[in-house]
Amino acid sequence: MKNKTVKRILSVGFVAAITVTMLVGCGGKENSADDGEADGSVDGDKFAGKSTAFTWWINQTDSNGEFYEYYEQSPVAQYVNQQYWDVENGGIGTEETGRKLELSYLVPVTGSESDNFNTMIGTGEYPEILDLARSSESPQAMYENGVLMDITEYVEAYMPNYLALLDANPELKLLVQAADEEGNPHYYALYAITDGPEDPWEGTCYRRDWVVKYAEPTEYVWDWESDYVKENGHPKVTPLEKAMKEEELEGWKKNEVTSFGADEGENPAEDYTDNVIFPSGTKDPITISDWEWMLEAFDKAIEERGWADDSGAYGLSIPYYGYSAMGDITSSFGGGTGGYYLKDGKVSFDADSENFHTYLECMQVWYKSGWLDQNFNTRAADMFFQIDTAGVNQGKVGMWCGMLSTLGTAIRVSCQNPSDQADAYVMGAALPINDMYGSEEQMYKEPDALYQSSRRGSPVGITNKAEGKDLAALFTYLDWTYTEEGARTIRLGLSEEQYKSVTLDPDLYAEYDIKTAYTETTDEEGKRVLVATFTNSDPILGALMGHRMDVGLKMSGNNGEYSISKGEQKVNSDAMEQWTKYLNTGNIMDYSSLLSSEESERYSKINAAGTEYQSQNVPNVIRGTLSWEDYVKGLDSVDSETAVSMLQKYVDLASTVGG
Repeated sequence: MKNKTVKRILSVGFVAAITVTMLVGCGGKENSADDGEADGSVDGDKFAGKSTAFTWWINQTDSNGEFYEYYEQSPVAQYVNQQYWDVENGGIGTEETGRKLELSYLVPVTGSESDNFNTMIGTGEYPEILDLARSSESPQAMYENGVLMDITEYVEAYMPNYLALLDANPELKLLVQAADEEGNPHYYALYAITDGPEDPWEGTCYRRDWVVKYAEPTEYVWDWESDYVKENGHPKVTPLEKAMKEEELEGWKKNEVTSFGADEGENPAEDYTDNVIFPSGTKDPITISDWEWMLEAFDKAIEERGWADDSGAYGLSIPYYGYSAMGDITSSFGGGTGGYYLKDGKVSFDADSENFHTYLECMQVWYKSGWLDQNFNTRAADMFFQIDTAGVNQGKVGMWCGMLSTLGTAIRVSCQNPSDQADAYVMGAALPINDMYGSEEQMYKEPDALYQSSRRGSPVGITNKAEGKDLAALFTYLDWTYTEEGARTIRLGLSEEQYKSVTLDPDLYAEYDIKTAYTETTDEEGKRVLVATFTNSDPILGALMGHRMDVGLKMSGNNGEYSISKGEQKVNSDAMEQWTKYLNTGNIMDYSSLLSSEESERYSKINAAGTEYQSQNVPNVIRGTLSWEDYVKGLDSVDSETAVSMLQKYVDLASTVGG
């Protein structure tokens, strides 16, 4: 039997603390689990007449009280509190069929979030609902310590939309469940689930202006209208050099573009256009041969600027250890990460795989050609998205992993060359598909392991303080957040119809003359577009949302069914479209988070040993000072089989508990 006595969970920070961090935004609500009258009742419902007052500790608010004093005064929070939650039929009902919730919120002082969370848990003075983003314990551990409820029966009884979402995404099921000794699934918290890859803040960036100026249009390009390309996704023989040598041009067509030019208009971030066409027959680079075509152009740009002997001027930067442990371009050669990798339900350590071997062969060619940063292995202090920022900002690098802030004309002010100061222009590119190296097993495969946020968000737990309250109404509301209507409300704000249906006090919409938080339209392809009334740069955008109640379906706009426009500049939105072109399925990050504390400690030691060996030796393979065979022999010292077996156990559970 589980211990229902609350254990005091004391962090080092709390033990050292002398004073209790003050809370703001409490709204004066009681936290006690009383049996007071609820607004409305449902005959036969065991929760009818129970208290509907719940307090929610949220990790942060928006704009530090600029738009409202307490979070329950935010428009979405007011809207939720004015609805009648129909526990029999689900969703929003009427006064006759449902009952209202009284949600209030606790918000820690900015900068004190972790200390405040630990203080609450340590003293037992916590509310009914907790955002667990600051917890050092898993939801199951917090349940076993008597803090959280086992909410399985409520999820199964009142959350059909949540369960349907998990059924539609079985790979996520295990990540939000925990199995008992008999293998039965239990829910100890609810997780926000994203419907696609979230908007990225980093990705491959490249000098589009150098492509325009120095790349030469190829004689032939892929013919996307040909039957062969339509059926196979690529010409019969690639790259073009090989196709011409073998006189096999099926799937290729004569290139009608003979020279490139660009027009940046009055506002380059919005108006920039050019007529660049890559060897793949597209306006954006999609293949390894497209990248090599660009790298040749970057060489010409560097030489023209007198930097041919400057080791700080080069075509492409890569991490100091020679590959990305998250995958990224490493996975462009048939899939893989160079480390632990998940494919078709099987975990492997692919540091000695033929896919990784092919990746390294490509990097060897690029290094010998002078396209790679010749000093890449010395940049151990640089984060993967900030490699050689000085060289990038000086305009000496052709392609790199960077942030949105480097796109468009951003680097012009810091470029060293006068020509670059006038027209440097940076765009985003998707990871490439290999069409040149290795065998058919390594070619024409979409990258499947890349740096993307987990689709499983932070957990939200229901504490033992909620026992005896109207949990039916609470879980009916929580389930609504996993519908598109609920997701739109939480993640975008109130529609015009929703706003008209409630009385807000204070009324942020009236104060700022807002009729709706977003509108819906369609693009040229007929795809839905949700257009936010305010842009990402406007602080009020966050105030209109309810996303600090971080639960429910998170709308990414990147699943191909619709898009979300929040006023991003075109160069940014185009880059994010490229960076989300492929979905991460090969990383094992989510599964490694499921390891027990003992397993996690052992896995960390094994992983650290492997990473240390590879970071010392992979660069030598790329530079040609160590053979592939000798590198592989050294991997024998890494106990990868044990790590794989631990990870495989949880992947297998995903197909049983989560199936």
